[in-house]
Amino acid sequence: MKAVVYGLGEIGKIVARAAVKRGIEIVGAVDINPEIVGKKVGEVVGADIDCKVKDKLEFEGDIAFLTTGSYLDSVYPQIKECIKSGFNVVSTCETLSYPEYRYPKLAKKIDSLAREYNVTVVGTGINPGFILDTLLVVLSSTCVEVERVLAVRSSDASKRRHTFKEKIGVGLKKEEVEEKLRKGEITGHVGYAESVMLVCEAMGLKPDKVFEGQEVVEENGIVKGLKGYGCATKGDKERVRVEFHAYVGAEEFELVEIFGDNSDKWKSTGTRGDLGTAALLINLAWTIAKHPPGLVKMVDLVPYKPAFQIS
Repeated sequence: MKAVVYGLGEIGKIVARAAVKRGIEIVGAVDINPEIVGKKVGEVVGADIDCKVKDKLEFEGDIAFLTTGSYLDSVYPQIKECIKSGFNVVSTCETLSYPEYRYPKLAKKIDSLAREYNVTVVGTGINPGFILDTLLVVLSSTCVEVERVLAVRSSDASKRRHTFKEKIGVGLKKEEVEEKLRKGEITGHVGYAESVMLVCEAMGLKPDKVFEGQEVVEENGIVKGLKGYGCATKGDKERVRVEFHAYVGAEEFELVEIFGDNSDKWKSTGTRGDLGTAALLINLAWTIAKHPPGLVKMVDLVPYKPAFQIS
């Protein structure tokens, strides 16, 4: 398999190194940073990769690992470029994981274009893409009927990369972070609603309402990070809830609870988010390259179809 890494930020670098370990040939990388354009990819990422970084997609291959942004409206031109160049696309764009929620028109455009050029496009990552949705669906599959589901991810922000700390406001004053969130200058975590919708679609639930929100975690007026959530209700009952706690000093774990006729609880000791995201992209590459063309979601790849009990 031949691949291009589109976006050589911190995640893109990890993806490139992971690809080499798995025997995927990196034929090029795309980035607009003038400090790295023209350099060998290996020099930038710290691996044995001999091709160049370019500011345009001037390569041929099987798959593009796209790691440039969170919002589909800004990433769409890059996806379009990859599709028209014949690349299957596996992207970390959070809102691509369930694009119909925020960008229904773009979702249709991507699906149509991918079918025209006989390639497949998917958005994935640790969350959205795995822990707060795909894993939750898989663990629900031991139930015949599910009443409600909960997934929580908790991560110590002090161990995360600098750009992650910036987007959750670490070190700023509470009022500054709240203002920046309102203005969109920082985003916090993106994709709570997308994770919720992935679960609902996989388990046949048409929610009445979907909510999402984030709140500041602070100590003596200084922000340690954020706690956020997404949930879906049917009638007067909350059926799906996902939470992400990302702040300095947070306990590291993932928790999934399934409430139904075969209730269960699963808890981990924490997953390294950046490496986990890169691994998911790499491990999906062969599946996506062989998948029928079009825009797909992670729930399309899950063989189990558990169901909610709606009374």
